[in-house]
Amino acid sequence: MPKINKNIIIGVSIAAILIFTSILIYAFLQKSKISQIEIPIPTSTSQIAEEVLAPGEIGEIKETEIPEGVQIPELPPVIFNTAGTITEIKTDGLIVQGLGSNFTDQKPRELTLIFTDETITFETGQKAQYQGLEGLKHLKTGEVISISSLENIRGKTQFIVDYINKI
Repeated sequence: MPKINKNIIIGVSIAAILIFTSILIYAFLQKSKISQIEIPIPTSTSQIAEEVLAPGEIGEIKETEIPEGVQIPELPPVIFNTAGTITEIKTDGLIVQGLGSNFTDQKPRELTLIFTDETITFETGQKAQYQGLEGLKHLKTGEVISISSLENIRGKTQFIVDYINKI
């Protein structure tokens, strides 16, 4: 058996101690970095509900703008449905000339409808249905549609659509 030099044993021992110490220091520093990371607090469901049900401001009439003696129809605080004519079909939604039924001033406006994977498009009489972006393939410019959303669309010109019904 060959004789091992005492200096080699000491050198290897010191190297092993340095490596072990370096690993411990690195692990300690990583742990302190992890504890410094800020984790976002999830938004409560009541805050999400408030945002979804909050009306927009487009087409709202201030009481100071109403001429004396003129009656303005009072809309409910939340509106989930409207209708309009398709003017453009996009890759992820539609541009529709809305009838204005979701605005206090009742003026027709261009609406941007955003489709999701959950959006359902129905043929006339609900004879067929298409889910998600597939529904866009079955719509044509000039068609009149009924629009439904789970969010409050009062005073909004852009919103996520849940149901489209051809009329």
